This record gives sequence, C-alpha cells and structure tokens, in this order.
Amino acid sequence: MKYSPLLVSCLIMLFVSAPNSFATDTLIVSGNPKAPPVVWEEYKKLVGVGPDIAKSILTELNIDYDIEVAGDWQQVQEKCKNGEIDMIVSAYKNDERAAYMDFSLPYLPQPTVIVVEKGKEFPFGRWESLIGKQGVSNIGESYGQKFDAFIQEKLSVQYLTFERAVEMLNRGEADYLIVDLYTALIYSRLLRGEDAITILDPPVTTQSFHLSIGKNSPMAVQMPAINKKLYRLVNDGTVEKLFYKHFESWKNLIAKRSKYFNKDSDLRSEGNDAYLKDQDADEKERLGSLLMKSREGLPPSAE
Repeated sequence: MKYSPLLVSCLIMLFVSAPNSFATDTLIVSGNPKAPPVVWEEYKKLVGVGPDIAKSILTELNIDYDIEVAGDWQQVQEKCKNGEIDMIVSAYKNDERAAYMDFSLPYLPQPTVIVVEKGKEFPFGRWESLIGKQGVSNIGESYGQKFDAFIQEKLSVQYLTFERAVEMLNRGEADYLIVDLYTALIYSRLLRGEDAITILDPPVTTQSFHLSIGKNSPMAVQMPAINKKLYRLVNDGTVEKLFYKHFESWKNLIAKRSKYFNKDSDLRSEGNDAYLKDQDADEKERLGSLLMKSREGLPPSAE
C-alpha cells in the first residue's frame, strides 16, 4: 500500500506534536496570599516556604509551571475546585478539601492559637473557654476537622478578611482572633503599648501544611514523585532552613513597617529594643522544638 507524501507528512506531524503538546502544558500553582512566612504576596508575586518548595520540586521533575496570585484564600480554593489552579502550596487537610484535592506528605507543622488584646486575657485551657465570646478569623480558613466542627456547633466566629478581623479585635468588637502561630508572631512584632496583643496558651490545635493538587489536574499523577522529593527536603533540613530564612525576612520587613503601627515611632528607643528582645525570646521558645519535631511527623512509608 502506498501513501501520498502529504499523508505521510501529516502522520509525522501528528505523532511528533502530540506528546509535546502535553509536555508544554503550563500548570498553575497558587496559595494563600496572607500566610507568612509559608506563603504571601509581595510585589504581586507569591513568595515564601511553600513557593520555594514547589519551585524546587517541579523544576527537578521538569514540569512547566507558573506561580500566580489568584485572589484571597477562599478564591484560591474555589479555583482549585473548578480546575483553574493545579497546585496549592499551603493547605491543611480536611474532608471538604479532600473531596477535590489530593494531599502530599506534611512538610511543616503549624499550631493555631487564640490572640487577644493585651489586658483582655482570659483563662484558656479548653475549647469550651471560648463559648459565649465573639471570635473572628480569616476568610477561608480551616483548623482541622474537629475544631472546625466545634466552631460551627458551639462558637460564634465571623470569617472576614484578615485586615478586617484584626480591626475588629483592636476596636473591641471581637474578644479573640483565631490565627496561625507564625502569622501571630509576626503580627505581634508590629504592635506594642496600647495596641499590643497576647497569644494565649496552649494552641487550640496543630495542623500541618501540605502541597495539594486538584484531583482533575494532569499533575495529579505526579504526586508519588512529588512526595519522594518532598520527603528529602523535609528530612535533610531544607524546609526548616527555608522557614527561618523567610521568617527572618519578614521580621526585617516588619521592623521597617513598625513606625506606621506604633504610637511610639522611635524604633531606636530602649523600650522598643527590649520589646523586640522579648519577642525574639518568645519566638525561639515556641518555634525551636516545634520545627525539630517536623521531621518526626513523616510516615516511614515515605522513604
């Protein structure tokens, strides 16, 4: 059987171009734009521990990707559900999200804490201590299956933009703020004097950050390979180093911004130096053992 030159050319073009068209698909990566130091928006780009991890893994796997700011945290999750985003770099795992996303190994633990205005502390040892009080939290947040259910059944909590939630706390319109520890530590560096806050102990819960991939994404088949590389990054201390790198970057940024938040704008005052030393000590105590334990949380099967 003979084939015309035109037909042969078409067949060659078909077989050559088909695999390449898949290979050049650019996968979209995003995350919560206000969760420093894990991920945040800076100059219209997402930076932080999560984006750095994604870049390292996807580059090593030769996967084309773009890391994009895709709206607030709620919008990012909705876009992943709708297939507009392939990977999220900073997600806690719960049943609702697991319906449309696959989750990687955990790469960083994150306690959730209760923050109050300084001088308005109350005894806190159980979740029930929050009953009857008005709480606020960032829109789109989840704090684990059990605490999410407790909030829905027993507590009065408004989910707002982070800025609005902080404003309500500062104006006395809310009794407490539910927030991730890392964000709370950074936020506390901004405020002192009349505006200071207190982080109550113990944490209400501790969750872990995961990379997550939409179940309908072509990237979903790569999860075993992603987990293998993620395990190495956690186990060899790379993730811990990235954490401290971005946490220090945020502390430096906060130092520059503090004069806009503090009523006492003299950043070189002895009082401010003492305050920042106290903050450093608190951070060291809270973060040191927590990050060391992050490697222990990896399942043996990951090896």
